[in-house]
Amino acid sequence: MELLLSSAFDHISSYDPATVRRGLRHIEGLLAKLCRPYAPEPASLSPSKSDGPPPTGIDSLIAHDDPAYREFLRLQDGFEWNLALRLVACLERLLGQGSNDLATLLILSTLDLLQGVLLIHPPSRRVFARAVNMTILLDLLEPQSSPPAIQGATVNTLVCALVDEWPNVRTFEALEGLESICTLFKRKETEKEVKLRILEFLFFYLIPEPQAAEPSSQHHQAKTKHSPPGDSGWSDSSDGSGHGHRVRTTQEKQHMLRKYLSNVDSLVNELRQSQPFGNSMI
Repeated sequence: MELLLSSAFDHISSYDPATVRRGLRHIEGLLAKLCRPYAPEPASLSPSKSDGPPPTGIDSLIAHDDPAYREFLRLQDGFEWNLALRLVACLERLLGQGSNDLATLLILSTLDLLQGVLLIHPPSRRVFARAVNMTILLDLLEPQSSPPAIQGATVNTLVCALVDEWPNVRTFEALEGLESICTLFKRKETEKEVKLRILEFLFFYLIPEPQAAEPSSQHHQAKTKHSPPGDSGWSDSSDGSGHGHRVRTTQEKQHMLRKYLSNVDSLVNELRQSQPFGNSMI
């Protein structure tokens, strides 16, 4: 697994677009294999029986029973092999190479893979508690430098980066992310599909955050288990005393959004009625 990741990291660290593309394809292939249903061959099967079709139904185990999948998650817990950090660095390099069709395709591919990594390994979302990493996503929302396809993919990536990570949400707010995304939403030139994704993002942003409470020992142990030693390079605030650990009510976020949008109350009313994220109390 280390050899596969090392080879992919070398490729996506290149400034040659063709080499970067190969590296992204290697990562895509790795993630695709890890997410397939895992069905180990029973030890009792004879060679003649093992030639038959693979077991299905209850005989098939879900992906996380795969030893390779568990090894991948273990490696992602550490700084050295973390894919999210490498993909963010790749995005930064691609942003510096100017705007062209090939760069757009590579950025879209990188964003897609980043979304997958953040969903497969939720602790990797903590890389976006750091302003330097969040800034890269916000740069991709700039209308002057990003085509609509990148803008829409970036909004989707933001959701994957912020979900259940309130320190990340505070970093997003501190970097004036709300202003950036609302400005893009209000532009007449912004495509309808991008506006729809931003609207979905605003619904997501307005859902209630769990109020701060003393975590149970079991929850604390679970968080510690998935935390790299020292948390180096993962987040700016790890002691619980910074702005990153503050939670906001929907009413507070409403007030913040009113600085940039005039119809926030209508959004909240629609969120209450439609409940797109389930039985969330607003």
